[in-house]
Amino acid sequence: MSEQPQSTPSDLPPIDTSKIQVKIIELEPPDYQFDITVPAEITTEITSRIQSGGLQYDEKQMGTLIVQVCLDEAMQRLDKDSAWGARLLQKSVGKYITDEPFTFSAVVDSLPDDDFSLDTIPINRRQLQVKDSDVNSELFEQQLQFGNKADFAGILEYGDEIECDAQCRIEGIEQPIASLQQCTLRIPSETQSFSFAGVPLPKIAGALRGCQTKDELVFPFNMNEKQGTLTLSNCSFSRITPATVEHVLEEYGTPNEALLRTQIRMSLQHNFDRENTNFMIHQLYSHLFQTVDLPISSRIVAKNYKDLCKKEMESTGVEELTNEKQDSIKASAEQMVKRLTLNAWLQRTFRLSLSEEDIDRQAAIIAEERRVRPSEIKEEFLAADKIQVLGNMATERKIFERLKDKMVFTDMV
Repeated sequence: MSEQPQSTPSDLPPIDTSKIQVKIIELEPPDYQFDITVPAEITTEITSRIQSGGLQYDEKQMGTLIVQVCLDEAMQRLDKDSAWGARLLQKSVGKYITDEPFTFSAVVDSLPDDDFSLDTIPINRRQLQVKDSDVNSELFEQQLQFGNKADFAGILEYGDEIECDAQCRIEGIEQPIASLQQCTLRIPSETQSFSFAGVPLPKIAGALRGCQTKDELVFPFNMNEKQGTLTLSNCSFSRITPATVEHVLEEYGTPNEALLRTQIRMSLQHNFDRENTNFMIHQLYSHLFQTVDLPISSRIVAKNYKDLCKKEMESTGVEELTNEKQDSIKASAEQMVKRLTLNAWLQRTFRLSLSEEDIDRQAAIIAEERRVRPSEIKEEFLAADKIQVLGNMATERKIFERLKDKMVFTDMV
């Protein structure tokens, strides 16, 4: 038996990709189209190499392999970076047949040739030093968390809980902007804010305190000069007898109250710093949207708009969206595409890469906000096939840190 090593496709000289015919057509900026023809000699050579390496590729696998080789070559000839990557035009793909030319077309977006450049970025930065009163309030929240609940009827006050079905509606919008079944809401204190399903509703906090219990509660509010209502139905109410500090210490395994208060102070400061960073990241992107002239692909916007419309109709059960809702979804699609395109441009300019550790760090940040374990956050995003969303959030934090040297901070008391 021969002692000579068997050759594999990677052992052989590289395929002469210069023979691949690539016609580059400039579309509406920043898009391009590739019309590609692979000569028969190239398809034959690739097929021969695959077979000589002992691999068994069917027609579809061979077509996919050739398409990838050609797109890599086409991107090199275009000599531009892309935020979204090349997309194959499926209807253009010819049938793969050995010893015959293979043809297909694809479209791709492009990033600006120049690197990102910006002089200064104005940012308002909140300032907070945790006070003893803040620690006292948080400690009382912990006492409520571990307290004993009892059914209640009467005038609601801070710490009481409502179990209900809740809907938040805005006039002129057919479907609720937020809806939860069998949720639990806690009456906030005078210093606490109130939000429902991520929607901030500051005026409702005061309306909840002093409200009479009944089966249905309706609270009007204004949002962006439009009237809205928060409706709580099928309500049941609980009043909590706070646990003792000693009981809280036992629950956390903390040896004494002084150490618990120190831990609470550090946690509050950390939470504030995290929220402050989110506040500043929001300002950063608002500034970039207003000042950076970045062409975005109308093709990508149209695809995202179509996907968002489909998702909205599936979630609401409607067969047709109102003109107002369509305009709102289109604006969201444009902003999302611009944001992610901008991120890609910034990543290229500053050579920012994303690691698994960056994604784990972002999961930990979200876990702190929700008071759950980081593993639960990653599992949630993976289950929903949205790990890329978590990656985008991690990317934006890295971009924020990288652009800090361009930021001019104004401290807010």
